Amino acid sequence: MKTAFVSDIHGNLTALEAVLADIDLHKVDEIVCLGDTVGYGPQPRECLALVRKRCNLVLMGNHENAVLNGAEHFTPLARIAIDWTSQQLRDPDILRYLSSLRPAKKYRGALLVHGSVRDPLFDYVREADSPWMFYRLVQTLREDFKGFELCFVGHNHRAFLGTEVGYIFPHSGDDSPRTKFHLENQKAYVSIGSVGQPRDGDRRASWVLYDGESVEFHRVEYDRQITVDLIHEAGLPEFLADRLLYGE
Repeated sequence: MKTAFVSDIHGNLTALEAVLADIDLHKVDEIVCLGDTVGYGPQPRECLALVRKRCNLVLMGNHENAVLNGAEHFTPLARIAIDWTSQQLRDPDILRYLSSLRPAKKYRGALLVHGSVRDPLFDYVREADSPWMFYRLVQTLREDFKGFELCFVGHNHRAFLGTEVGYIFPHSGDDSPRTKFHLENQKAYVSIGSVGQPRDGDRRASWVLYDGESVEFHRVEYDRQITVDLIHEAGLPEFLADRLLYGE
């Protein structure tokens, strides 16, 4: 069984279409979205329609939750984007669909979450910047990963593996980056990265292929200028366009 994972599309239809075209080349059996289909980007309705059509399972992200319940804890810029997005999604069918989503699900022996094991909706899984933070990651893997070995996670917009022996970063910039990792009998966070708004220094859209034994990270080029222009036309904050050009 080959499963494609996508996450954090954030209303970027051009990136989503490019990723789905790449996924189709790999003849996957199913597609899973880990949430934040909407928010920030200029085409939330179109992205939701395509995700509903193509994905076998869709999780709720914190941006879907904000559309339904308000963006009280968001930054001012993110609140502007959520307010705009909410206006675009004022449709009873869309709101019912968003309300039906959940931020976590056990799936084929793994746990799928938007945020983290400890808080599936809002918490971030981050790369450790100190020995103490890495210790906390290992502690989480050993104590909280009960009944599953892998947790596929979105939310942080960065593609990496968090394991008991360290962090592994695919597409690290060398000429022959390692992108496929065998994870049998290992506990690990598989951080998918973002389709629509990468923040790991790589502007390309990100997705992950899982075959039950290994995960393979993929990056896909797309025409960012299309989305940039649509952000400008929508009157969304300039920063949301700029960050697509830098991957930060």
